[in-house]
Parts: sequence; structure tokens; C-alpha cells
Amino acid sequence: MNMDLGSAIVGAIIITICMLPFIMIGRSRKKKEKQFIQALQNNANKHNCQINQQEVFGTFAIGMDKEHNALFFTRSTKEKEEEQFVDLSNIKKCEVINTGRTFRNKNGDKNGTKTIIDKLELGFIPKAKDQPEIKWEFFNADISYQINGELHAMQKWATNINILLSPKS
Repeated sequence: MNMDLGSAIVGAIIITICMLPFIMIGRSRKKKEKQFIQALQNNANKHNCQINQQEVFGTFAIGMDKEHNALFFTRSTKEKEEEQFVDLSNIKKCEVINTGRTFRNKNGDKNGTKTIIDKLELGFIPKAKDQPEIKWEFFNADISYQINGELHAMQKWATNINILLSPKS
């Protein structure tokens, strides 16, 4: 009986030690997500807006106020924190800008080429021709080595933004 109790205590301690890193990572991720949402909301408050749609990723967050046609972006890198804002009423079109390199594959694959993404940006083309295009960087291979769903998220946001920008009939 004593040996069973001792084994159970040792087993519980080992399970707790094994689970602790996952719990800590989850808490850290939730805390970071709350900080991004708060940063988006603070940026929106500066422009008298309210975030009603948002998405948070590892190093960035994007949010929208559909009522005021405003889009907000917050990004955190080791060097800096950046907040950006776009008034969608001045934008004609939104597009995903995928900058990369294509290499010829020497393995004899049927495709023969391999594409590596260097940078992913969301580009906003203004209605006024004299205004420059606005670009928000979501991924840069020099900063992050691996894409974690940024391309899919950008395509989804570009589609949603373009639907919002399309004339209502």
C-alpha cells in the first residue's frame, strides 16, 4: 500500500513537470494575444473607431472597424513596435504582394522549380493616382524563418477588404 501511494505521488509530480511547459506557453500566448488586441483597440481609439473584427498571429494583429471603413495593423519585432491605420474610403483595391525567388530543382522532380517566399505584404492601392501605395509587411524571411499561416490570413483579409470596397448595388 505504501509503495502504491509513493508511486502515485512520483507519477503525479512527473506528469506535472511534463505539463508545466505547455501551460506556460499557453499562458504566454494568451497574454501576448491580449496585448495585441489592446494595441489594436488603442490605435482604433486614436481614430475614433472601434475594432469589430480582428485576427492575431505570432508577431502581428490586424483589425477592422466596418462602420467607419477603417483598418488597423500592429506588428511587434525585436527592433520595434509598429501601429498602422488605413482609411478604406480612400482605397480602391487591396492585394496580397508575394515577393519570392524561384529556383530550378536539380533532383529531377517533375515540377523542376521551387519557389521560396521572401516577403508577404498587404498592399492598398489608393483611389487618388497621386497617392503612393500603402504596404503592410506580414512576413519577412530575414526576420522569421517560417511562414505560419500568414499567406492564408492575408488572402482572407484581402478578399474581405475588397468585398467591403466593392460598390454596393
